[in-house]
Amino acid sequence: MPIKPVDIVLSNGVELILRPADIHDEARFAHLVGNMSDQSRYLRFFSGVRQIPQTIIHMLADADGHRHIAWGAAEADEPGHPFIAAAHVFRDREDPTKGELAMGVLDAHHSQGLSRMLIACLALCCRDEGVIALEAETLSENRKANNLFRDIGGHVVRTGPPTMLWKFHVGEVISLLRAMESPRGLREVFRVNGAEH
Repeated sequence: MPIKPVDIVLSNGVELILRPADIHDEARFAHLVGNMSDQSRYLRFFSGVRQIPQTIIHMLADADGHRHIAWGAAEADEPGHPFIAAAHVFRDREDPTKGELAMGVLDAHHSQGLSRMLIACLALCCRDEGVIALEAETLSENRKANNLFRDIGGHVVRTGPPTMLWKFHVGEVISLLRAMESPRGLREVFRVNGAEH
């Protein structure tokens, strides 16, 4: 089934387009990373550096929907439609049924459910691409991410310090997110792209 962009409105009134991202979005990834707070950048990249190398930005944008699946949340009403959040699955080279999950959200848009919506988009793409298992690494101190991962069926398989390694089953992630009442944008994600297999 073709994956389609999803138009949503956050509870704070911001209109977004959730859509697959690719190399043409490199400037949008640079904007996203460049506008994260020092704390958010540290929690996302496990580093206190203020300037993320261009090679990392290029890697984030270098998505083809198969070996690297990426989704961005683009502001619909802003010039250039900048990303305010993005999420990725990097497929394992040796076992293509597995992938690594990563994401980032600008501070001003935390607690709007964007991570859940983007993970739902990614999980539906993973299902279509034959990726059945995901893992993600978080800092032990990142309570928001750790609570989120627990809510979507994550299991801790290694504890730090300083990091925790989570594992997920894509089918379980989809089921748990489909059953959630909020954020309301989740219902739109599943309405547009979430036909049952």
